[in-house]
Amino acid sequence: MPEQPRFALTVTDLAASIAFAVDFLGFKLAETQPESADMKYLLDSDGDPMMLTTPQVQNVRERLAEPRLVFKPGDTLDFLCEDIETQRATFASRGLTSVHEETNALGERKLVVVAPDNYKIVYIMPVKRSPEETIALYAQGGEDVEAAIAGLSEADLDLTRAPGEWTIRQIVHHLAESASLSLMTIKAALAQSGSTYVRPPYDQEHWAETLAYDRRPIEPSLALIKAIHAHITQLFQYVPDCWDHYTMMKFPDQEGEGRKLTLGYLIDIQIGHTADHCDEIRETRRVHNR
Repeated sequence: MPEQPRFALTVTDLAASIAFAVDFLGFKLAETQPESADMKYLLDSDGDPMMLTTPQVQNVRERLAEPRLVFKPGDTLDFLCEDIETQRATFASRGLTSVHEETNALGERKLVVVAPDNYKIVYIMPVKRSPEETIALYAQGGEDVEAAIAGLSEADLDLTRAPGEWTIRQIVHHLAESASLSLMTIKAALAQSGSTYVRPPYDQEHWAETLAYDRRPIEPSLALIKAIHAHITQLFQYVPDCWDHYTMMKFPDQEGEGRKLTLGYLIDIQIGHTADHCDEIRETRRVHNR
């Protein structure tokens, strides 16, 4: 296996989940496997290593490399695809027909597959936009978050969509963290295209707990989101012909040169991430009639 898995899925039936992932999704069993019979390594459709684990395994996050993401039943995993119809035909050729299509607020078409344990495997076909259109969408990210929480009381911020999900308050703090972590990656690509950027350690659940996402006031985080989006938007105005600039991003424990990330990709990721979490906030409001 090329590297230690960075994310894991907790499943109730390991054999059934492996069969679904391999037979229908086209994932592959990794050549190297852990000794425990309650864990298996797979390579996903992008060739990235992942781990399937039963609830009996303890300290799952400690077995992963940064950023140590552990998904639970009902969670959603996103993958990019170039063409929805081709992806649908591929699934049909494998005998998988229980898929449905959605379109989000950004106009992106999504093909949704429900896997064992109610995991949502989503294949997203990005919308083709000009750099100017993409930057304009990114620029309004802070205002989109502000609009999503407009009119909520302090108590409302602690509502969740469902048991075990993040509160609205936690989502806002998470978006501030995401914007912060993306800031230097984007600036490295802008200022020194081709340079290597080593992303600092980031354990999402640990940061949320340690940095008190569940009880901090959100105003400073909202201000930070808006400031970072405005700062990056301004930089694009002063760095001409930069859309194809890129950085080689890697984690501290990662061997090799890392992964090439263009500015267009980095900005698109932030746009989609912000939009998805704003959707979660709006869904929470719908659930509680807020």
